[in-house]
Amino acid sequence: MSNYKKYHIYAAIIFIVYGVLLFLIGYFKIGLLSDDYLNFYDATHSTLQEKVTGRLPFTNALHIRPVYYLSIEKSYLISQWLGLSYDNFTFYRLQNLVLLLLISFIAGRIILYLSGRNILAIVASVSVIIFPNNLNNICWTAARVDLLWGLFLVTMIYFMLRYIVFEDLFSSIMIYASYILALFTKESSFIIPFVIIMFIYFIYGKKVVAKHKFHFISMFILLLLFIIYRIFIVNGNIGEILTLYQSNPFSNAPGVIARSIIGLSIPLDFLTLNRMLKQDNKIVILYLAAIYGAGFYLIWTMFKIDVYKYILQLLALGFVLISPNLIIGYTRPQMILIPFVITMIYILWVYNNHIRINKYVNKKLIKIFYIIVMAFWISWSYAVITDWEKAYSKGLENVNSLIGSNLEKNKQNIIIGSPGRFKQTFLFDKLTGAYNFWKEKSFIINDTLNDIIQTGVLDESYIGARLDIKNISSNEFEITATGKSQFFYIEGYNQEKIKTGFRNNDISVEFTEFNYLDKPIKLKLTILSNNVNCYLASELKFIKIF
Repeated sequence: MSNYKKYHIYAAIIFIVYGVLLFLIGYFKIGLLSDDYLNFYDATHSTLQEKVTGRLPFTNALHIRPVYYLSIEKSYLISQWLGLSYDNFTFYRLQNLVLLLLISFIAGRIILYLSGRNILAIVASVSVIIFPNNLNNICWTAARVDLLWGLFLVTMIYFMLRYIVFEDLFSSIMIYASYILALFTKESSFIIPFVIIMFIYFIYGKKVVAKHKFHFISMFILLLLFIIYRIFIVNGNIGEILTLYQSNPFSNAPGVIARSIIGLSIPLDFLTLNRMLKQDNKIVILYLAAIYGAGFYLIWTMFKIDVYKYILQLLALGFVLISPNLIIGYTRPQMILIPFVITMIYILWVYNNHIRINKYVNKKLIKIFYIIVMAFWISWSYAVITDWEKAYSKGLENVNSLIGSNLEKNKQNIIIGSPGRFKQTFLFDKLTGAYNFWKEKSFIINDTLNDIIQTGVLDESYIGARLDIKNISSNEFEITATGKSQFFYIEGYNQEKIKTGFRNNDISVEFTEFNYLDKPIKLKLTILSNNVNCYLASELKFIKIF
């Protein structure tokens, strides 16, 4: 039996066991969360022309993602054809899972193709589906966009490697088909030509890159044409496009780089990690010792035998992979899937193919490190799935309570403190979509809500915890979070920006007290307009305060 057949059998067994375990711990009970509802509304209430031009009701005009929105639209139609009820989201969970398994499978195939070793292929494949941060992408349906463009990227790498050996027409077609699909899936695809060239150069050298320069030049030509298309569609220049993303690209580069390194190695949300370190949590300290111990051991070995270039290559590759996050100025665990997959493939290739490193590395020690790390990943992966399931159930309870409050329609409805985050999971932090869906039992938007001031928590017991309110005057209020790990936040606001508060024509918010994690726990709310109904979200109930 060939190595490829063995790998296929091993992978099939692992994937079946993995799927059963996900079923048992509640993965398929998770429904749509956060802006999933608005994405589904855009997908099902737009024409193909609107999808390819980015002219969707609730979507940033720069997000030209027709492949993503078409996948959602067709999924919805198939779900209806299957006769599934409006609140049955199993089909969407299954699709996300299949996408992750395909990325995992192809990553293993790439390693098998480069090394000829089944054990390394299985390590690559299992690592992708076990790493906890990657599971956020299958639990949050909106993250399907990362799964899709990631699948196209690993497919491109595989067929590029195959084309180098066979130079066959099928591989060539798959390279370009994958690239075009990736470009129309997510903006991050602009890095793909750079990633492919670096990957091939690091593995085969400049002669192979020069030999196949036609393909690389073609990729950049396609990218240039796509950029021209994007500029024409959004009717602006590059500077204006960057301004829409962030006034000063790369201004938060140190923070994004640091968070990316954490996200690639420590699969915990940043606030939970911060809290655990402040509390000297022994479990996290043991994990850090294992993961960084292995990393420093490998780096030390490379320096010992004067093999520096692989460290520099890994750093360069990693920088390119996170560059989209540098441009937009933030990152989150859901955005680390593809950097994780590509860097892992490269590390395993270096480990296997370079005799000097292979010779001097203590393989028993590396295996011990890996087993310890995998034990943590499995435990935290379980926690990720259960966290999303809890977030969904609490979010559903919250939105049903909101529907039962019979909001008035004659004024602007403002919600203060609705639970939107639980660790790194989302609840219904964009209430307009969820409120209308559960009220109308379909992807319909009849009413809009302003829920910009939300609450997050780090412990399940404090989701939707009581908010104390004190009247300062008829239109001024002091609101305080009472849950021990509860805090206020504004989606899209970093720590510096949130300290400036928020103001529009209807309300003004000033954050006046912060907890030990530097998150706001007290605010002053001023109502600026009489054309407002303001509700306080407290204990998963909604109290009208103005």
